[in-house]
Amino acid sequence: MEIDVVDVAARPRLNAWERLTPYIAYAALVTLIVVFGVLAPKLFLTERNFGVILQNSAVQCVVAIGMTFVIIIGSIDLSVGSVMALVGIVAALASTVVGGAMAFFLTPAIGAVLGLVNGAVFVYGYIPSFIVTLGMLSIARGFTIIVSGGFPIDIPPTGLFPAVGIAPVPILIVVGVAVVASFVLLKTAFGRYTIAVGGDEDKARMLGLPVDRLKLVIFTLSGALAGLGGGILTAEVGAGSPTMGIGFELTAISAVVIGGTPLTGGAGSILGTVVGSLVMSTLANGMIILGIPTNVQIVLTGVVLVGAVLLSIQRSKIHIMK
Repeated sequence: MEIDVVDVAARPRLNAWERLTPYIAYAALVTLIVVFGVLAPKLFLTERNFGVILQNSAVQCVVAIGMTFVIIIGSIDLSVGSVMALVGIVAALASTVVGGAMAFFLTPAIGAVLGLVNGAVFVYGYIPSFIVTLGMLSIARGFTIIVSGGFPIDIPPTGLFPAVGIAPVPILIVVGVAVVASFVLLKTAFGRYTIAVGGDEDKARMLGLPVDRLKLVIFTLSGALAGLGGGILTAEVGAGSPTMGIGFELTAISAVVIGGTPLTGGAGSILGTVVGSLVMSTLANGMIILGIPTNVQIVLTGVVLVGAVLLSIQRSKIHIMK
């Protein structure tokens, strides 16, 4: 018999500003398009450039969707960038043994195993997700360098693997992942339980919800989508690289938060995350067109993350943040 989680998922009444936060991403995207369109209309406002933005946002969007589920339950996954790199290297090596097609399909499976390790240590080791995934960030990156010897590893130039990186395939993958994830979050018991655990984990346990199993599944999902993102990026670049995914944690979290999912958990939107990913991709694209130095771009990305948290955080739940 299905457990009623309405009361568990119920959140404190939101004020007027908190009700507007889910729409911040849409306003930010329109603002960026207008600003960059005015500053560099001949370079920015072109069909080709918008195609580039969509293509560049694809990997980030896939990874951010997995991160959305993690943040909804009030946790964090800092390992996604390193998982992408390790999966990319392993897939590139595997492509010479099992073929490019099979190697690509292995990417979400390898990522899922790493995500499961994160979840198991987090749940059964009673260690905060921040610490667990920070450790995996270092471990996965270290193994990536060891396995690759510090050098990129090429994938076969023909076949399914490299074809995955050619537009519009990454965009179609994003659409498929986003549709399935939205359905799961909005229309299934798993989605309701996810929101319930993020809303009040203690009440969720009292009602008998499988909280620990849910966390395991969510971290496994995050790892799987990080692995899939690593596979797509490897296909786009044509090689697995030990430097792949550096700083991707920041951009993925930024996309999720900008999309209206509060770091306090208990709420979230897959569509919002997709739009948040477009915001981050548009911002990066516009700064490159304007010739803004890379170091300044990194600073501005950090500012955007802090600003998004400042605007979207639910003050009614601020007392539980640590």
